[in-house]
Amino acid sequence: MYAMNFAQVGKNISNVMTQRGMTQQNLADKLGISKQVMSKIIKGNKAINVTELSQIASILGSTTDSLLTVESNTITREPGLAFMGMIKDEETQTKVELLRNAIDQIRLLEELAND
Repeated sequence: MYAMNFAQVGKNISNVMTQRGMTQQNLADKLGISKQVMSKIIKGNKAINVTELSQIASILGSTTDSLLTVESNTITREPGLAFMGMIKDEETQTKVELLRNAIDQIRLLEELAND
């Protein structure tokens, strides 16, 4: 299953960076971007394109597939969804994930509009 949002991709990048002992500054320098932009990518606040994802994977000695992969499709409890408990059926998980992605995109658009 592939990530449908930039936050998951950022988390995957961060995990590989940690495994490789690499800092955001190291990766930013190798990509030719600022640490602030790298931070936004890691937090999922900046959209990245296929070329950027490929460059990041190459620098990290990883694959684009691994950076796009969702480690677990089990949705865990979060404060906003705590009232629902654990979501176990796949259809509801899919719907919740679609809503989360829409919210993530709205937040990203708001941040871009405010920059």
